[in-house]
Amino acid sequence: MDMEKLRQGLRRLTENRNSIKLLAVIMIIITAFLFYGMKEKNDTITVSEGVTAAKEETGEEKTSTGGVLYVDVGGAVARPGVYKMNAGDRVFEAVEKAGGLTKKADTSALNQAEEVKDGQKIQIPEKGENAGAPDAGDAESSLSSAASAPGGKININTADSTALQQLSGVGPATAQKIIDYRTQNGPFKRIDDLKNVSGIGEKTFEKMKENITI
Repeated sequence: MDMEKLRQGLRRLTENRNSIKLLAVIMIIITAFLFYGMKEKNDTITVSEGVTAAKEETGEEKTSTGGVLYVDVGGAVARPGVYKMNAGDRVFEAVEKAGGLTKKADTSALNQAEEVKDGQKIQIPEKGENAGAPDAGDAESSLSSAASAPGGKININTADSTALQQLSGVGPATAQKIIDYRTQNGPFKRIDDLKNVSGIGEKTFEKMKENITI
C-alpha cells in the first residue's frame, strides 16, 4: 500500500514537471512573438518615415499649384483668340493652342521660349509686315506688350496704367481698377465689359469707346 502511494506521488510530480515545462515553452513563444512583432512594427515605421523624408528632401511630395492665365494670340496663326494657359507655359505652347503658325508667319523677332504672362498679347506678324520698322530689340515690347492697336486705339487687355490714362475719364485709380479687373477675371471679351469695372459708367464708357479695342 505504501509503495502504491509512493508511485502515485512520483507520477503526479512528473506530470507537474511536464506541465511546468509546457507552460515555460508557451511563455517563451509568446514573448518571442511579442518581441519580434514590435520590432517589425518599429522597422516599418522607420522605413515609412525615411521614405517620406526622402520625398520631402527631393521635392517629390511637392505639387505644382501654378495659377491659370489668359493670353491673347493673334496675327499669323490658324485660330486667333484668347486661350487659357498655366503658369510656366511658354509662348510656343500658346501658339500651338491657337492652331499653330501660318505659312506667312514671321517669327524672327519672337522669343517662343518665353514664359507667358496673364493678359499678354502675342501678336505674330506676317513676313514683310514690319519691313522698315525700327528695331525694338525686345520681342516682349514689340509683340507681346503692345498697348496700342492700328488706328491709335488702346488695347484694354494689354495696356499698362500709363497707356490707360490716355483715355478720357481714366485717371491712375481707374486705370488700376481696369488692370485689377482683368487680372481677376481674365481678358475683356468685349469692349462693353469695361462697364463692369467700378467707376466706369455709361457716360464714361461713351467718351472712350471709340478709342479702345481688345
